[in-house]
Amino acid sequence: MEEAERTDFTARYHAVVAAVWSDPGKERMLSRDPGALLAEHGIRVPAGTVIEVVRDQPATAGVLESQIRSWEGTPGRGTLRLLVPYPEPLEATDLTEEELDSLVAGLSHPALSDIAR
Repeated sequence: MEEAERTDFTARYHAVVAAVWSDPGKERMLSRDPGALLAEHGIRVPAGTVIEVVRDQPATAGVLESQIRSWEGTPGRGTLRLLVPYPEPLEATDLTEEELDSLVAGLSHPALSDIAR
């Protein structure tokens, strides 16, 4: 896979995962018709390809690499393993009165700035 194709696929794959995580309708679509969900995000699966949805792993860097390898091997196997990890829970932290005031005022908070990256 060329670098541009890899970048495009990665962005589209992440959009699929984000949609499943954030929209119950998309999660149902993943179960009923994963090919249609992929197509909605610009990922065209060759006709006749069996899509095997795998949902039992955490979101790690290794998931993306595994997904890319699965995508690259799809034409020869006729099967695509679609890896949709589960989201890691966010850790809750208590904020001080000063930190809450700065959030309400629209100022940034160091702990929250890490989330945006």
